[in-house]
Amino acid sequence: MNAIHQQRQAILAELARLGPMRRGSITDQYVETTGADGKPRRRGPYPVYTVKKEGHTVSRRLNRPELVTACQAHIAQGRRFQELVDQLMRLGEVLSDQALSDTALKKTPKPKSKPALRPKGSSPP
Repeated sequence: MNAIHQQRQAILAELARLGPMRRGSITDQYVETTGADGKPRRRGPYPVYTVKKEGHTVSRRLNRPELVTACQAHIAQGRRFQELVDQLMRLGEVLSDQALSDTALKKTPKPKSKPALRPKGSSPP
């Protein structure tokens, strides 16, 4: 049990060190245009940050390289946060199982049923 508590403390310490974070992803967007000569042209790539908010997809074009770099770092922090929280939950479940193993998780014997009382003079079914 001590090892589990140490793992838990290490996870909590790493969570405390995490910086800015966000959900979402960055993708490259290309725009199809028609040139003056009438030929189609493909412009891009333009980095776009995309995230789901309240059931809707929200996208924002990142128009400076430093924004792309910062956003990538924040997304990585957010993913690491999710991994750590998942690990913390698994450890918490192990601790919970250990705490409950002596009481609630053990099978309890079923109470023996008593024969039904029948009124006097009645015959068994």
